[in-house]
Amino acid sequence: MASPIFIIGLPRSGSTLWLNVFAENPNIFRMGEMLFLTPWRKDFRYFLRRKVGDLSDERNIEKMIELIFSDENVRGITGSFWQYDIANVNNTLLKKKLFHRILESDKSIESIFKILIEEITHFSGYNRCCMKFPVYVNFVPELLQWYPECKIVHIIRDPRAMAISRKNDPGGTSKKIKKYTSLRFIIKMIMVFFVVCQYIWTSRLHCKYKKFKNYSLFKYEDLLADPEKVIRELCKFTEIDFVPEMLVPSEGQASSVTGKRQKGFDKKSASRWKTVISPLENIIITFLTKESMRRFEYDPKNHSVYFND
Repeated sequence: MASPIFIIGLPRSGSTLWLNVFAENPNIFRMGEMLFLTPWRKDFRYFLRRKVGDLSDERNIEKMIELIFSDENVRGITGSFWQYDIANVNNTLLKKKLFHRILESDKSIESIFKILIEEITHFSGYNRCCMKFPVYVNFVPELLQWYPECKIVHIIRDPRAMAISRKNDPGGTSKKIKKYTSLRFIIKMIMVFFVVCQYIWTSRLHCKYKKFKNYSLFKYEDLLADPEKVIRELCKFTEIDFVPEMLVPSEGQASSVTGKRQKGFDKKSASRWKTVISPLENIIITFLTKESMRRFEYDPKNHSVYFND
C-alpha cells in the first residue's frame, strides 16, 4: 500500500471538511474517524484489554475480529471508521485474511493497525488511503515509526471557535448535560477550559513535530479564505494530483451553532462562533491561548477570513 495520509488534530477543528476534500480525489480511499490511540477516552488498547484478552490465543483473535465487524456498540472501538467503513466491507474472505495476517504477526498494536487499514484499503479497490484521527496528536511519533513515509496533516482552528463548538457539541456535551441537568453551567465551562488546555498542549507538540518533513500544519481559516490555494498546497505536501472536484467537497458535519450541515466552503462558518460567545469567554480564551496561537503562526486579528465580518 502506498504511504497513507493521516489527518490529526483537536476535536471540532473542521476535520470532516478536510477529509471530504481528500475524498473527492479518485485515487484516495476515505476512512473515517478511528480513534485508535487517544488519551482521555477508551481506545483500542482498552478494547483489547477489556473485551478481547490475550491474542496468543487464536480464539481471542477470532473474537476480536467478530467484535470489530459486529453491529454492537463496543467500547474502545467507536467512531465512523468502526461504525461505517468496517460495516461496508463486512466480508467473510476479508475476515479470514485479517485473521491469518494477525495470527502470523507479532500481534502488536502496530501490526494490528497496519493490517486493518491495509487490507480494508485493498479490499475497497484502492492503493492509498486517508484516515481521520487514527491517533491523538501526542502519538505522531508512533505514526512516523509505523509508516516512515506517511503524510501527517495536522489541522487547527481558532481556539475560540473550537471551545464554543465543544461547549455546544450536540453529541458529547449535550448528552452529559441531559444526564446531569443541574450541572449544565459547570459542564460547559469544563469543556471550554478542556479545549484551552488541549490547544496549549498541542501547540507545544507542534513545535517539536514541525521539523519532520512528512508533517505539516494546515489552518481551517486559511482553507475557507482561499480554498484552491490551500488545497493545492495540501496536494503538493501529500504528493497527490490536484483535481477540480476537490474544490466541491460533499456535505460535512452539522454546525454546533446553527445545526445545519455545511456543503463546500462557507466563509461565514469561520466566524459563527462570534454570535454565541460571551465577551468574558472571548477575553479569557484569547488571553490563555495567545502564546499558543503564536506557536501555530495564527493571527486572528489580521486574518482575511474575518475582514468581511
